Amino acid sequence: MTPDRRPLFDFSDPFLITGGALFVRSPNGTPQGLSSLADKIVVTPQTGPLAAYIQKNAPEVKLRITKDYEESLSRLVKGEADAAALGFHVGISIAGRLHPGQVTLPQSMFTELPFAVAVAKGQRVQFLTQLNAGIAAIRADGSWQRINNQWTAKEPSGGIEPQ
Repeated sequence: MTPDRRPLFDFSDPFLITGGALFVRSPNGTPQGLSSLADKIVVTPQTGPLAAYIQKNAPEVKLRITKDYEESLSRLVKGEADAAALGFHVGISIAGRLHPGQVTLPQSMFTELPFAVAVAKGQRVQFLTQLNAGIAAIRADGSWQRINNQWTAKEPSGGIEPQ
């Protein structure tokens, strides 16, 4: 759900808050934010909103655009970058799979972005109404929190693994 998409789409209630996070080589601690990386090399994929966000909000960062998450993390682990700016949830999953123990996983995000289902403006109103009722129901009974905790490794997965 971004401001530039709102004129074109109607959105469900957000079902996930995600956003940009900073990944560094282990055992270094996560930087306090983009401002702490002035004059440092930060890599981020060419797709997604983070490159534009960093260029606008942290021009003092030496931003290097990569092909994808895998290249960003590889350059970080090789010491070619001081940090990688990646999507919080996807970055954690890929870093854990490709570089276990080599990357400090962030505990917070430097920018947050709500995720929701989008439909063409003025279309599928009944669908969004039903979906929002379902989202509200799983939030109310605790199911949503259990699923979210499993995906963010806050509790055992019980057989559900991030993909």
